[in-house]
Amino acid sequence: MEQQKLLDEINYFRAQKITDQLYAAGLISFDEYDKLTELNRQTFSPLYVDLLPKTLAKSYDKS
Repeated sequence: MEQQKLLDEINYFRAQKITDQLYAAGLISFDEYDKLTELNRQTFSPLYVDLLPKTLAKSYDKS
């Protein structure tokens, strides 16, 4: 794997972890979480992006 793809993969997982933490802490809504996840995928283009679900199965109970 070339270096830039590896960096994109690492940066995607870092950005997504932060997004997960924001949602878990109740600082962002599900819709914001979903939009940030899509933005993370577009920005960092993870290697297996085609295998990731389009929308996430997070519970709507947290807002």
